[in-house]
Amino acid sequence: MKNVPVIKIGIVAVSRDCFPESLAVNRRKAVIAEYEKKFGKDGIYECPICIVESEIHAQQALEDVKKAGCNALCVYLGNFGPEISETMIADWFQGPTMFCAAAEETQNDLIDGRGDAYCGMLNASQALSLCVRPVLTSPRSP
Repeated sequence: MKNVPVIKIGIVAVSRDCFPESLAVNRRKAVIAEYEKKFGKDGIYECPICIVESEIHAQQALEDVKKAGCNALCVYLGNFGPEISETMIADWFQGPTMFCAAAEETQNDLIDGRGDAYCGMLNASQALSLCVRPVLTSPRSP
């Protein structure tokens, strides 16, 4: 008996409107391409909707991943993301959700290419701690 759940993860890119949306989209495409090289096309879905500063985009992306049959979600910060919208989709999604951020591997493109998304991940982490309800809580030790 194989007791492993079948997962289909939807990857949704996020971007702030002060950054080029194409940066987040191209970085999402690169992640998808690497995944498919290693594991094939099964189990992953690339959401074509990039969440940019809008609750409406978050709702559209949520509906899109639901229609695609995704039961897990990856919110991908291709650059600095919109904390409110990106945390709303995590709160609304009825399944496991993870946040990932792009890294600048070479350090050669930190200005025009906008570099990494680590400060966006820091802000997302803070926003998540404020608005996403934990599924399980355990009592703290005194």
